[in-house]
Amino acid sequence: MKRYITIILIFISSITMFAQQSNTLFFMHRLPQATLVNPAVQPDCKLTISGLIVPVSGQLFPAMHTNMGSTGFAYKDMVQYNSVMDSLMIPTSKGFDYEQLLGKLKDRNFVTFEEHLDILSVGYKWKNDWRFTLNIASKTELRLDFTKDLIQLMSDGGNGASFSGGTANLSMGITATQWHEIGIGASKKINDKLTVGATAKLLFGQSNVWSKKTNLEWSTNATDYTYDIHADMEVYTSQAMYQVDKYYYDYDADSMVFEGTNLNPSTKQMIFSFKNPGASIDLGAQYKLNDKINLYASLIDLGFIKWNNNVNVFTVDGKYQFDGYDPQPYATENDSIINAHNTALAHEAINIFLPERQVGSYYSSLTPKFHIGGTYQFNEKINAGLLYRGDIYHSKLHSSLTLSGNANITKWFSAYLSYSMMYNSYTNVGVGLVAKASIFQFFVVTDNIFGYFMPQSVRVFNGRLGINLIFGCKKSSTKSLVGSSEL
Repeated sequence: MKRYITIILIFISSITMFAQQSNTLFFMHRLPQATLVNPAVQPDCKLTISGLIVPVSGQLFPAMHTNMGSTGFAYKDMVQYNSVMDSLMIPTSKGFDYEQLLGKLKDRNFVTFEEHLDILSVGYKWKNDWRFTLNIASKTELRLDFTKDLIQLMSDGGNGASFSGGTANLSMGITATQWHEIGIGASKKINDKLTVGATAKLLFGQSNVWSKKTNLEWSTNATDYTYDIHADMEVYTSQAMYQVDKYYYDYDADSMVFEGTNLNPSTKQMIFSFKNPGASIDLGAQYKLNDKINLYASLIDLGFIKWNNNVNVFTVDGKYQFDGYDPQPYATENDSIINAHNTALAHEAINIFLPERQVGSYYSSLTPKFHIGGTYQFNEKINAGLLYRGDIYHSKLHSSLTLSGNANITKWFSAYLSYSMMYNSYTNVGVGLVAKASIFQFFVVTDNIFGYFMPQSVRVFNGRLGINLIFGCKKSSTKSLVGSSEL
């Protein structure tokens, strides 16, 4: 047994810890929002309603979720305070301490941002075996990845001194998507042990930037200090705000220029745009192994969007070889000749890497994620859970591991506590609170409570909160931690 445990721990510790927020939520089965991460969950209440368009409660506390995370650095590492200059520094600032940042980075680093807003969410339980759901939501997700070599090159002042005789990987990737979705789901108790669920979702893409390929390498010869730069990039975009008619490099201003038309879509056109259709599916299951142990599994956001509206595809495939300066122009000591020579060298490199543009349509996938976990029931009111979560991004598995526990403190209040290893960070303590007052169910949940007290020092900052309207909730005569309760 010890050998198997050791193998599992080595496997877990060797995987990049990177995941979305919702790990604490996974075992909060009193909440209708738990079906967002496992559609097999069946909360006790017969009818639940929430969302932005629900009168009063929807506007005061709309059911929403925000998540920001980084696998390689905290905010204070990227935005530093310089006491001598009494100012904040970013990597392009003079006086920025690159060693502080480089000491925290991995070879490849990931940054993520998410904003999910529930417009309307309805759940209805039928005949104690079935539960049906409708969820309409607006979602924005951004993922950025970059290499440590890229920051090292900035630290070198762009001369590549640290990579003499080697190759620097300067690749960066981005996936940013904004979309609306309509999901219709159902779950069913197959028997006393097994419950299964699924949610089918229609997607309507609003905007997207996707770097399918971003290969960029800098190779330096240690003997003669010549270098090669090789770029192989492919970036797709679709958005409704601006149409690119032409683009070119302005050599005088030393910048790319995009000329086009401001489309100025109305709010109605933005909200009810169906030009970029897509579909996805969520699957879930829960199995009661015995009186103490319950097992859970789910697969979320397995789907795609086809982008048709105002599509631009930019590609770069070129190699620049620099074998030294021609000394003759500099020997003239004529500034105009020297400047003309430097300009010609710059134009040669720019022309090699000018992107080519195409139009058309393309497909992009969502970020699939799966959960595998279980709970151990200590008594009727207290259990502990273990959850593994994997996100598949850029064909790589990014993982997190969460330990959790929950308790029904009183008949109207439940509390959840979790500890997660995610974003290459091991100081993530999550908290979930659920309070019931009449037909109102208030909730707040985070995977890292420290983000609210010292946001500059953490790698994970997230939260989910809202109000549900609940009706026909099951009554229970079981005891809570401080007396009898009706749940």
